[in-house]
Amino acid sequence: MIEIRIHGRGGQGIKKSAQILARAAFLKGNLTQDFALYGAERRGAPVVSFVRLDKKKIGTRGYIHEPDYIIVLDESIDDKVVMDGKKKSTKVVVNGTAYCNVNASEIAMKHLGRNVPNIALLGAFCKVSKLFSLKDLEKAVSIELGKKGKEIVKKNMLAAKECYEKVRC
Repeated sequence: MIEIRIHGRGGQGIKKSAQILARAAFLKGNLTQDFALYGAERRGAPVVSFVRLDKKKIGTRGYIHEPDYIIVLDESIDDKVVMDGKKKSTKVVVNGTAYCNVNASEIAMKHLGRNVPNIALLGAFCKVSKLFSLKDLEKAVSIELGKKGKEIVKKNMLAAKECYEKVRC
């Protein structure tokens, strides 16, 4: 089983990131589970989402304490919280300057005109994890965001593809 934890702030699309990541992994043939944990339910408050993937039934429930991957959409979140339970083998993908990183905020601004780096950073995660392809990600984004229009999907995928190309470990 692969376990992923996503950290960010309210309004950055943390829950939607988990849904899209799980959808992309499902399209690749995995069984998936995704859910979010909210503190104060307001814009800017710390939020964490969890994703589990496996080729067989997932019986585990509850929070992910020792993730295989950590995705960080906002570097200002307390590092002790973000890195809690990090194993030596855990890969970390950050919207910022540490670990495997890319400036997903800048890329999202370029393509979307808004600082919503969630899907852009999933492009970087796609490259680092190799759990699914950009094509799987694009299908998942189309399913999850399709109601918002083809243009939104296109812009988000342009940002995701640029982050895929620019992520550095």
